[in-house]
Amino acid sequence: MRRWTEQDAPDRERLPWWWDATHYAIDIRLFADSDGDGIGDLDGLRNRLGYLELIGIDALWLTGVAMTGVGPNVGDPRQAAAILESFELLTAAAHDCDLRVTLDIGADISDLRQPRAQQELVRTLRFWTDRGVDGFRLALSRRGGITGEHAPNGLDLETSRAIRAALADESDRLIGSLVEEQQSSRGVWDVDFNRSLAETEFEAGSIRETISKELTACREFGTRPGWIVSGRSTPRQVTRYGGGALGRARAQAMSLVLLALPGVVCVDSGEELGLPEVVEDDNRAGELLGARVPMPWEGEKPPYGFSDSPTSCLPVPEDWWQLTVEAQLESAESTLSLYRQELELKRAARAGSGAEEGIDAEGLFDEDTVEWYGAPSGCLAFRRGVGGVICALNTSENQVPLPPGEPLLSSAPLVDGQLPPNSAAWLSAN
Repeated sequence: MRRWTEQDAPDRERLPWWWDATHYAIDIRLFADSDGDGIGDLDGLRNRLGYLELIGIDALWLTGVAMTGVGPNVGDPRQAAAILESFELLTAAAHDCDLRVTLDIGADISDLRQPRAQQELVRTLRFWTDRGVDGFRLALSRRGGITGEHAPNGLDLETSRAIRAALADESDRLIGSLVEEQQSSRGVWDVDFNRSLAETEFEAGSIRETISKELTACREFGTRPGWIVSGRSTPRQVTRYGGGALGRARAQAMSLVLLALPGVVCVDSGEELGLPEVVEDDNRAGELLGARVPMPWEGEKPPYGFSDSPTSCLPVPEDWWQLTVEAQLESAESTLSLYRQELELKRAARAGSGAEEGIDAEGLFDEDTVEWYGAPSGCLAFRRGVGGVICALNTSENQVPLPPGEPLLSSAPLVDGQLPPNSAAWLSAN
């Protein structure tokens, strides 16, 4: 299998589909229910592919599929037949919409140096590629949770080459892994997915440090960065950044930072709607617990089109009617409208054409270097490549001047040409 590195970047036509792809992470149980049992399913997701095509994402990132009794090692294939048929229908429909499909696959670092374990992983990957899967994120773990000085060494390049050699005819498939800081298996696959941004406060200096550190590590290891700002193990941005209008404004600003960065970007489903965590009181622990709940699609009452059943697997708040997809599509000021504009600009740049509004997007996201600008206290600014998009973020309490350039898009209206607090903007250097 081909090992892609940044040295491939100048010839954009030769790059794999995932090089700058925006992945949309989906917990299938909470996305859309097709059979009225209150639990999301593959057919429900397939029925909503038009929405994913509309917002402009490139790939579905499905979690949990490989652990639902479907796969090369299932005990009774008849039990999995209906699910597998739905999955194949989903991948075919996604490809018809020009969407890729990627999966999470668990792998034990302790075993993967053994030829038998490598063969088993290859068998699993091929099972799914035969059914239309375009890429994988390996969730690497150590048996028993062994850490520290007694932990087994991580994967090495020899191990990855052995697996790649067995998948030699799958050169365009994405294989990435979720990495932790100091993880010894880092740099083995195509993309290092890192959730460091999901653990960084909304403060310009910290955000810049996190981005710089990750870009440096990826250059050192010869891998593509994979950016994650929220997920099942971290709170949604709106909640993490303060909740309410403040948290939503900051989350919208961070979306501009995230989508301006070079590499693979992962958007957690519901982030594009500015959904918060649903916080419940856990009487047993005496703590507030955050939870994800079903997607709100339409209407004015729960479960907002998620299911034909009046109840769903988890209750959806009564006051979410303004956060539904339907409501936000009708509002030019919504979080969803902002995401659509951002992704439209990125796609237009990739196609070498103007965006829907007539903006010349060519070249804005072509190059992979990040050049940092000087910025006021509490702010950051960087340019992607020479002549590429400029991104400015204001985490301070004051409005600040923008860097030189033509404003393209901002997460909040500019005030006398300046960037207000808790907001971000894209500018063209041309």
